[in-house]
Amino acid sequence: MNAGTHTIGALAAGTAVYWVGSLSFSTAEAVAYTAAVLIGGLLPDICQPFSWFGRRIRPVSTMIQKLFGHRTITHSILFMAVLYLCAGLIPYAWGTVVQYGITTGAVSHLLLDMMTPQGIHLLYPVKQKISFPLTTKTGSKAGEGAVSFLMLCWIVYFGVHFI
Repeated sequence: MNAGTHTIGALAAGTAVYWVGSLSFSTAEAVAYTAAVLIGGLLPDICQPFSWFGRRIRPVSTMIQKLFGHRTITHSILFMAVLYLCAGLIPYAWGTVVQYGITTGAVSHLLLDMMTPQGIHLLYPVKQKISFPLTTKTGSKAGEGAVSFLMLCWIVYFGVHFI
């Protein structure tokens, strides 16, 4: 999936977690949560030097790609656990807000990449790639467009409940 789809997916997941989890944030916390969701939605592609994150910190991205490859460690349950634990180290209520947001965004990224034929190494270091039975090609206007449309509908429908 491309960065646009991951951004929409992260917002849809963030909306779902907020709605289903009956979370309640102040305005400042809601902004922080949304920012964390968006960062989490793009962060797993740090292993790709030409991704949104990769272009901004290319040396780190290149190193991760050389050491692990694409869609391996940063697309795994292990990475999600490390992300969750590290975000939880942020003090006070902000830690929880960022922890929920960044983890939610990152999990949405993994789920979306599991919708591609390439799949992901969800159980890294196990070398087995995992994908959903029905997949769509990365960058496909029909496939990614349909997924993005459905996620936008989700955001609009459930986002109305927050206002």
